[in-house]
Amino acid sequence: MKTRKNISSETARKSFFNSESAGATIVAAVLLLSIIFTVLAVVRIEYVPMWKTDAEQSHMSEVQKDMAELKSTADMVSLFTSSDSNTSAHGFPVTVSFSMGGGEIPILEPSKSSGTLSLNTERCRMIVTPQRSSISNSTEIVDCGGVTYYSNNREYLDQIFRYENGALILSQKDRSLMRQSPSFKIERTTGDNYTVSIHTIKMAGEPDSISSNTDASLRLTGLYTEPVYDSNDSEGIDSFTCTILTQYPDAWVSYINETAKNADLEYDTDYIVDKIGSNTVYFSCLDNGNKNLERLYVSKSVIQAELGAGGSLNNGEVSDSESDEERDETKMELGKWYCFDIFTGTYKGSAMSSGNTNPEMLRDYDKSYSLPTGDYVVLSSSYTSGNYFRKNIEKKGEVLKLNFGFNNYSSINSTSYPINATVRMIYRWSGNKHATRKLTFAETSDEGLNLQKTQYWCLYNKTVSISPTSPENLTLDLEIGTGNGNGTEGEFDIDYLAVRLN
Repeated sequence: MKTRKNISSETARKSFFNSESAGATIVAAVLLLSIIFTVLAVVRIEYVPMWKTDAEQSHMSEVQKDMAELKSTADMVSLFTSSDSNTSAHGFPVTVSFSMGGGEIPILEPSKSSGTLSLNTERCRMIVTPQRSSISNSTEIVDCGGVTYYSNNREYLDQIFRYENGALILSQKDRSLMRQSPSFKIERTTGDNYTVSIHTIKMAGEPDSISSNTDASLRLTGLYTEPVYDSNDSEGIDSFTCTILTQYPDAWVSYINETAKNADLEYDTDYIVDKIGSNTVYFSCLDNGNKNLERLYVSKSVIQAELGAGGSLNNGEVSDSESDEERDETKMELGKWYCFDIFTGTYKGSAMSSGNTNPEMLRDYDKSYSLPTGDYVVLSSSYTSGNYFRKNIEKKGEVLKLNFGFNNYSSINSTSYPINATVRMIYRWSGNKHATRKLTFAETSDEGLNLQKTQYWCLYNKTVSISPTSPENLTLDLEIGTGNGNGTEGEFDIDYLAVRLN
């Protein structure tokens, strides 16, 4: 017979065993969770970055395919504009899609890397100068523009894909490689003769950028194709030089060098190609080589480009509410920068040749450089010039006179005429002593400022009062003079010149 004392003792023993079982369960659960968290931590630290790298690398391959599609589409549009004159009249819009982001890993790392697609934010210019001893040399300039994709990866190495002037370029760190070649051909004909054919492609459109981790699109519309230069239409050709302003000179130098060698041209005998500075490629076919340049042909296709988010782009239609004046490109607008289309000059009383006073030389500047404020500012050494006007003032007491004007505009599109204008000029004087300058814009003079000797580019950015009634009144005259003392000679350069009506 169990007593009350025995029953109490037995109950206590059962409670003790029950509490041990519960504690063991809790400990097991904690250990299991610790193991799970440890495994997840190891996977996230050791394996997720590797998987992320592979996923982003795969996305870079997709982007390269998208850029290759852009090149093939641009080539197709260029072909249509050259073969069918009606194409440019009716327009032939084609949309190319881009996968901007990728590299996500479901559950473990669902976030996407992103990218930036830019149009005409980097400078690309080709300058071709045919040379023949019996005639004066002319310069043909094509501002090519381009499309650039910048990756923003989390693990994989960032890359840049660049389409410019018909070429597809891959840039990684400080090196660039030509992935698909432009239409820049050197071909052997008969004997020791060879021909050079260059088909340039200009991407027209306002500078624009889109950053996204989803999709973006680019619409291309062929405008026209035209011949730029053909030596068969002149008195033949002896040689020529080709200068390319680009952020990816290594890719161009390597491609041109390989193309010339494949045509059996010998370096330093028949041609030279070299990188000058950080953004200039210089190529020259020599006239005293073993091979003879038989023909040089240069053509240009102009393609209108427009960025859009996702796959949607408007059709570019103009609403009925827009007036004809708003669409008339021959009318100047207030608040916009305009580069001169007339450029003449005299030196020592003689007119300068049109090849030396080409207004196209003054239409661009280093847009990656943030221009400071102020009327007269010396720019830092990081400013990079493109193709620019240069004139050597050889002796003391001489005057260089330059004249600029507008010919492509018929009127000023405004209910009231402008009351002032801002003149922006990026220039440099490399003489041993100061030079004098007189600038007159729309009959308003600004004189007396000495051009200081400096190795750096300078910014003239001054607002003057004007009262023009038409673009014909918007003329700019610039006189640069040296003093009468010894050592006053020097070189005067202009990289950019434009005006804005206010």
